[in-house]
Amino acid sequence: MRQIGMDKRIEKKKWTRKKIMYIAGAVLFILLMFFGFKSFNKKTYKVKASRLTVKEVIEGPFQDMILIEGDVESINLVLVNTLEGGSVKEIFVEDGVFVEKGTPLLQLSNPSATLGYLNQETAIIEQINNLRNLRLSLEKNQRNLDEALIDSENKLSQTTRRYKTDSVLYAKDVIAKNDYIDVRESYKYEKEKRNLLSNNVKKSSQDNKVQIQQINQSINMMQRNLEMIHENIEKMLVKAPVSGMLSSFNTVIGETYGRNETVAKIDVQSGFKIKGQVDEYYLSSVKPGQLARFSFNGQLIDLKVKKVIPEVINRRFEIELIFVNDIPEDITIGQSLQVRLELSKAQESLMISRGNYFQASGGQYVFVLDDQGEAHKRYIKLGNQNPSYYQVLDGLVKGEKFISSSYQDFKNYETIEIN
Repeated sequence: MRQIGMDKRIEKKKWTRKKIMYIAGAVLFILLMFFGFKSFNKKTYKVKASRLTVKEVIEGPFQDMILIEGDVESINLVLVNTLEGGSVKEIFVEDGVFVEKGTPLLQLSNPSATLGYLNQETAIIEQINNLRNLRLSLEKNQRNLDEALIDSENKLSQTTRRYKTDSVLYAKDVIAKNDYIDVRESYKYEKEKRNLLSNNVKKSSQDNKVQIQQINQSINMMQRNLEMIHENIEKMLVKAPVSGMLSSFNTVIGETYGRNETVAKIDVQSGFKIKGQVDEYYLSSVKPGQLARFSFNGQLIDLKVKKVIPEVINRRFEIELIFVNDIPEDITIGQSLQVRLELSKAQESLMISRGNYFQASGGQYVFVLDDQGEAHKRYIKLGNQNPSYYQVLDGLVKGEKFISSSYQDFKNYETIEIN
């Protein structure tokens, strides 16, 4: 009998004809959808010519500039701030008057702070008195030591004379030995005592000198603290820091101010400047020395950026501009002006007018007219801008015409048929 061999394993094919046909059909469907969508997108939108605004691509000197709002201020405006907080107790002057430096403007009242200063003053005076008493005690002790040393030296001098005399007499056997020994021991005692007192006086003098110097320094520092306390109490009286015209002084009796809070402004009347607000987008583009202009009484007035304050508040930063030439006579503090700030020098460029088309296209494309009464979507590249024009970097040529009115109704179309 013939043995039947084992069954052979048949591997399943990964790519069958049926599977390949499914994939090909899916790809064909996607392609048809894609081209169908493009074909749908390219359909024509019909519009009346009266509803459109047409502009021409031009070439000329282009200057990058922006419009900003500016306010006229004094070129040297000084803020009057409170040095201490408190409520208004008395007002001495009115807003809008000329004040001399040091003129009292208002008196603040702060009983709590005043009491605190008085308590500090009492404590400091007590410490000063204690230090002075300590200094007097050290000086008195030093005098006592000096007097004791003088007494010791005087007694030693007397003992020395007696010792010398008795030494001669003892050598001649005039006095007894015991008497001589007593005088000699007394001399040694007085001498050692004098030496000990002398060393103590020297050491005490040196120590007291250092300690008294430290005491004097402490007293001087405390006296300065007292002066500061008196100054802080006097700061309740707000005075004019400079001479000039007082403005923005609208305080009333009982109004409360914190420390370092502005209560008024003083115009030193040395000229005018314009303070402008600029969008934070232009922070890196605005530098001191850049030129600006504004129209006033039919004339263009030249300005120059003096200072850029880089702190951004509410998405804006401040700049200060000064007048290049004479200041117009009719300019007054508080006037609001529209200033054209130049960001670059003029250069020859292709330009297109600003218009409502930008809202829908974002500046990425425009509808360009042909000779057949149609306009076709064309993608472009824009550069800088100013209040009137956009700079064209690519996509358009001089003399071409484009639709500059709104694209909102036909932004999804490729071709516009103009009736």
